Amino acid sequence: MTRSEIGNILSGLRLLFTQTLILWGVCATALAHQTGNSYLTIGEADGRLQLEIDFIVRDLGNLLQTPGQPNEPPPAPDKLLSLQGPITKAIQKSLTIAVDEQAVPLEFLTQSVVLHNDGLYVRQRFLGGTLPADVKFIVVRYEFFTQNDKLGRAFFKLVMRNDEISSVFDQINSVQRFALGETKRWSTIGLFTREGAKHIWEGSDHLLFLLTLLLPGLMLTIRPKDVAGNLAPVNRAAEKFALKVITAFTIAHSITLACSVFGWVSLPDKLIESLIAFSIMISALLNLQTRFHISHWKMAFFFGLIHGMGFANGLKELGLSSSYFLETLFAFNLGVEFGQLCAVILVAVPVLLLARQGEAKRRVIRYGSVSVLLISMVWLAQRLIA
Repeated sequence: MTRSEIGNILSGLRLLFTQTLILWGVCATALAHQTGNSYLTIGEADGRLQLEIDFIVRDLGNLLQTPGQPNEPPPAPDKLLSLQGPITKAIQKSLTIAVDEQAVPLEFLTQSVVLHNDGLYVRQRFLGGTLPADVKFIVVRYEFFTQNDKLGRAFFKLVMRNDEISSVFDQINSVQRFALGETKRWSTIGLFTREGAKHIWEGSDHLLFLLTLLLPGLMLTIRPKDVAGNLAPVNRAAEKFALKVITAFTIAHSITLACSVFGWVSLPDKLIESLIAFSIMISALLNLQTRFHISHWKMAFFFGLIHGMGFANGLKELGLSSSYFLETLFAFNLGVEFGQLCAVILVAVPVLLLARQGEAKRRVIRYGSVSVLLISMVWLAQRLIA
């Protein structure tokens, strides 16, 4: 195979990779900051089991659908009261609780409407049977996922007998067993670490901001040749550039994540999400101009303060454990750092392999930044209008 043919193959691979990035970004416009659409809390009242479950209104059409009538539209808020019976029946059918191997029937108490970060929810409260004095474990079977994939995840909290346990139900983990009276510290910390990593992987806007700021570091990987055609010594400027940007972003979002969770700073969710989209747009514009020279690590720190508040929203949705408050806060942030590091490596390695020449690197920066700019403009418009 000739050098020209190899060059054509590499050019085709670079084009394919760029198109894949653009397609991923366009698809991600609909996926940024999706949250779970149900919340389940189990507690104790006067010696009896008490359950509270929130379902997002837009998914009630899927929850209540009957065979032969798929994809029913969500009911209007003013019709929720008349749907209390069918909603209760669906919950009692698909949610089962067992205490020490004994099934607990759920008796409907009340229905109300509540507002979460991502929309309107209907809340139902149930009362179970009398709990034994020495409850050893509780098994929860959450079977809504088998009806429709769009039901997403369920954020779970168990508060009983001086124990507080947090978990997440999904299609893979739809049946979970919770032991009481044992040390839950490490299992809780592990849960929040996994959720932190999952939040950054699903939060494509956070990743897009960080990766866009890191793009100019590509140009620092070029090794010029001297007059004799020998490559210059390896330059560590690219590694230093990436380290400064990632460190600044990490420190900044860690500060506001902690401040938001402690309640020391608070901004409306709509404003936070809009500012996050705006930060991505500014980072892309920064890459497309040469007139103004602004330090990328300073940009990462400044807007990282805003992104930290977005991380805090994800942590609040999960439900920060009051028993291990500092541990779970640290674990969630550790998961975020691990997630963003993995994402940077997964993107940086193929980009560096496919774009080895100066002109190829310039094209990746230029076309990549233009794509990010268009995506962030769409996000900003969506979040301002919503």
